[in-house]
Amino acid sequence: MSDLTFPPEHAPRSIYVFALDIEPVELPAWEPEGAAADWPLPAALGVESLDPEQVEVFPSDRIAEYGLARYLTEANGMSPESVAQSAQTLEAQTGIIALVHSRAVAGKDGHFDPAHPARFIGRFSEKASLTASVPPSAPETSIGVISGGATPDAPTPFPWRIILIALIALVVLGGLLWSLA
Repeated sequence: MSDLTFPPEHAPRSIYVFALDIEPVELPAWEPEGAAADWPLPAALGVESLDPEQVEVFPSDRIAEYGLARYLTEANGMSPESVAQSAQTLEAQTGIIALVHSRAVAGKDGHFDPAHPARFIGRFSEKASLTASVPPSAPETSIGVISGGATPDAPTPFPWRIILIALIALVVLGGLLWSLA
């Protein structure tokens, strides 16, 4: 039952996985998109309410090529260690799957108490990291001035010389054409 208890606020982020024994035609009523007051998922999981933005409900065949275990680790950031023990069970799931992120019950005390048609599959957590990241030290070759890019020099003056030479060339050309005519 401890896997069904809502984790304290300081616990790592978790995902609760449930199977829903419903027919595919019933799926739209269970999906969190546009969840109404009569959304059946919270009651089936034994909770008062869920944040629908933190819940995913989908047919298992939607991620069949990817796999549920891989979906939890790679797409949802769950620790591979927390998923590894249940990988075979996760991959054997067929039908409708409900993923409830711990934020769906954030700030609430209690536990899930699933009843038909919901079945608890497992709770998976991200890897907790309490170490501060230290920026890498710069090699000595990178110390100094960065060359290239914009410089704070004065703007380039307008090319009056080029315009003057072009104007003189036009006058000479015009004079030559006038004399030939």
